[in-house]
Amino acid sequence: MSSILAGELSKRVTLQRRDTTRGPLGEVLSEKLIDVATVWAKADVKSNRKIRTLDQAQVVETWLFTLRPRADVQIDWKICWKDATFTVVAVDRTQPDRVEIKAERDVRHD
Repeated sequence: MSSILAGELSKRVTLQRRDTTRGPLGEVLSEKLIDVATVWAKADVKSNRKIRTLDQAQVVETWLFTLRPRADVQIDWKICWKDATFTVVAVDRTQPDRVEIKAERDVRHD
């Protein structure tokens, strides 16, 4: 695979993670999303599929986001791009010049 070019990273995305506040007994008091970084990325839609849930058809969109290498991105983080939010389901760090993140668009019904 060829090296990634700066011009390919044309989408501005925000990486988020959950921050949990715990009480003195270890109980979860609150949970919120915090912004970790805003970075340039390449975004490619990989699939759209419908999953039947009772009487609604759920659309699951899978996207591949390509970023410059980062060691901190984890499964269940969020990616915000345009008006959509995506949940990270897999992180591929096998290429030395990039990290590829497979993410699913958060649930919506059509």
